[in-house]
Amino acid sequence: MSKEQQPDATPPVVDRAAFDTALAAQVRDEKELTRHGDRVSGARRRLPMVRVDDYEFTGPDGPVRLTELFAGKYLLLVQNVMYGRDWDAGCPSCTWAVDNLPADMGRLDDEGIAFAMVSEGPIERLEAWRQQHGWPHTWVSSGATSYHDDWGWTVHSDDWDGPVPGYSYYLLRDGVPYLTYATGARGTEAILPVPHIMDRTVYGRQQDWEDSPEGWPQYPTYG
Repeated sequence: MSKEQQPDATPPVVDRAAFDTALAAQVRDEKELTRHGDRVSGARRRLPMVRVDDYEFTGPDGPVRLTELFAGKYLLLVQNVMYGRDWDAGCPSCTWAVDNLPADMGRLDDEGIAFAMVSEGPIERLEAWRQQHGWPHTWVSSGATSYHDDWGWTVHSDDWDGPVPGYSYYLLRDGVPYLTYATGARGTEAILPVPHIMDRTVYGRQQDWEDSPEGWPQYPTYG
């Protein structure tokens, strides 16, 4: 069975009054979740920051400093895309995440936020992957630097030896870059609209870790 086939399982059918009562209870919980999110965001804005070296990355036209990625702005979002030094292709999940970015990245420009992607892979392979997927975004290679190891975007363990995905948020102050926040794993979902759209459909993401009713379709998360 694929997601294109309608599942047999459905929610119970009730009258309008029962539906409105159930929906109102759900909305109350979601409003509290929103308020908790506001509190967490307030704490995030109170985090300290740490100075970061002005790494010299490699772009398609030569060296590119971290400070140059700000492109005249003082805020920068970096997507750390999984593309290993010896990989022939980018991570499918990270590729999907890039595809989730706003169709009009000028909306970030309007808010004074620069955007760039960083990976360990050779710039020639990054450029080929970028062009293959039609991405207009700035993408640089950290392969000649210690950036990935310094900031944990590459891990070396028994379970995994290679890059991991995530986002780094920077502030440029008096010409010096500072890291103000970083997130990985499911923290990356905060800026991905498709998972949030899926969450609000009756069947959710249809992934095997979800708490869903008996009979709901579920597939391997990375299948």
